[in-house]
Amino acid sequence: MLIEKLAQGTNFTNHEREVAGYILENLDKVPGMSSTELAQASFTSKATVVRLSKKLGLSGYQELRLKLVEEMNQKNRLSQMLEGEPIHDKSTYSDIIHTLPVLYDKAITNTRLSLDKNVMNRINHVLQRAECIDIYGAGISYILAQSASFKFATLGMESSAYESINGHYLAARRNKKTLAFLISFTGANRTMIRAAEYLRKATNNHVVGVVGPHKEAIQKWCHEIVEIPNRDSLVSLDVITSFSAATFVMDIFFSLLLSARYHQHAKSSLEMLLHNELLLDKTGIHE
Repeated sequence: MLIEKLAQGTNFTNHEREVAGYILENLDKVPGMSSTELAQASFTSKATVVRLSKKLGLSGYQELRLKLVEEMNQKNRLSQMLEGEPIHDKSTYSDIIHTLPVLYDKAITNTRLSLDKNVMNRINHVLQRAECIDIYGAGISYILAQSASFKFATLGMESSAYESINGHYLAARRNKKTLAFLISFTGANRTMIRAAEYLRKATNNHVVGVVGPHKEAIQKWCHEIVEIPNRDSLVSLDVITSFSAATFVMDIFFSLLLSARYHQHAKSSLEMLLHNELLLDKTGIHE
């Protein structure tokens, strides 16, 4: 970046540093100045201005002006895009612990308001008759898939999380009633799109996409789509929004299955408690 190079001043002479310093202090003014005007304003010479331009890897002062305008436009655009970010470089601990719950609540509220009850009921109809649940994700959405799979497994449902397609495994289970969830925070993850296509073409899985707004490619391979909000944030806050939203959606399906299996789950939980001491490490614990 030109502005960074000017600030670093690597191998600059004293006169060149004078020019660089003037430019950095007058970024808005310099693009409208000639090399002669810049030399006069920085109390140097036109030759110094040209020499500095070439030392920066540019053909001359004219290119320096153009590069400066380009970087200033980018900087202004970035500032405008970051202006609405709830967490910034001045955020304190107190700011953050008050901001995060608001982000969580907004993500869940926006998701709840966007849910189509008919779509959710159709998915639930398949869920209640499923013999197993496969959940696919890539990157951080795979972590979410693992978490959701663990929850379903606590209800006695055969459930696994995957980052990619296992063709042999799917072929061997072809006759099982399988509900497959694919999670993509953007909706445009290529791995998830290819997985959806394979599942729709090569298996009898009922395919549900839990995806962000850029869902055009994956949508045609899914039986149902549940859209989650995505902020398209520059500072990774989209991860918080999308993760919270997708977790909320998967927890809805988990809760629906829990409701349907409530008495069975309560019975198995009591049986587990009878042997709970075998799961606890009491080393170092004194009565």
